[in-house]
Amino acid sequence: MSDIPKYSSETLTTRRQNLKRRRHTLFWQQLWRYTAMVGLTVGCVSLATSNRWQLSSQEQINISGNRLLSSEAVHELIDIDYPLSLLKLHPLDLENTLMTEGPIADAMVRRRLLPPGLNIRIQERTPVAIALPNTEAAITSLDNDPKSFTQIGLLDANGYWMPYNSFTRLGEQEPKLEVQGMRPVYQKDWPHIYRSLQKTPVHISRLDWRDPTNLILSTELGTVHMGPYGQNFAQQLAALDKMRNLNAKMDIEEIAFIDLRNPDNPTLEILQATTTPIP
Repeated sequence: MSDIPKYSSETLTTRRQNLKRRRHTLFWQQLWRYTAMVGLTVGCVSLATSNRWQLSSQEQINISGNRLLSSEAVHELIDIDYPLSLLKLHPLDLENTLMTEGPIADAMVRRRLLPPGLNIRIQERTPVAIALPNTEAAITSLDNDPKSFTQIGLLDANGYWMPYNSFTRLGEQEPKLEVQGMRPVYQKDWPHIYRSLQKTPVHISRLDWRDPTNLILSTELGTVHMGPYGQNFAQQLAALDKMRNLNAKMDIEEIAFIDLRNPDNPTLEILQATTTPIP
């Protein structure tokens, strides 16, 4: 019985020493981790703000995905004030700038550390029609940016308007379709119109939309009056397709225009001012 208190006292002393050692070791481990973290942070900030981690020229920016837009045009859109630290550059802001300021449907901007620079990948908008100037657009439309339609421009399949000089590499890819009288209020209808034009085998070279009550088409069969644009536009084009053999029955030069306001009963307006129903 006399040995029990002595044994317990030694055990407690050993435990206290072990705990003291553990605390000492843990203290130095935490101090080392904190020092390493501070050093790493300071090092990263120093590297990011140093001359080695800055954009100093356009050569450090890699641009891909552009076919009709030149790389110089993309550089002008982002308008970076060199030199610029990569740490201070905000990729999301550059992406928004590219999509709002240029004919770009989508953009992805990523920082590049080795070698320091930027990777920019864009998806261009594809022009499908030439929008001829409409001097009445700014007066009659209350939509956003009506002044755009007072100068010649380009339209994509979704009705997005772009300045005519947006692309420097159009060349033979310039759209053959022309639209006169385009206005902001028509943009919501343009996707359906363009899809319908793509499906019809009748060649259509021009749309005259200056009169909202009568959409006029210039086609291989001559001038076609469609009346106000509506949901029966595809049906009207189908009726026009059935008339493709018209030139075999009569001289198209004698036709003033084809009236398709009623696609179930199209009529011809002859130059002699007589109206003849289509059989």
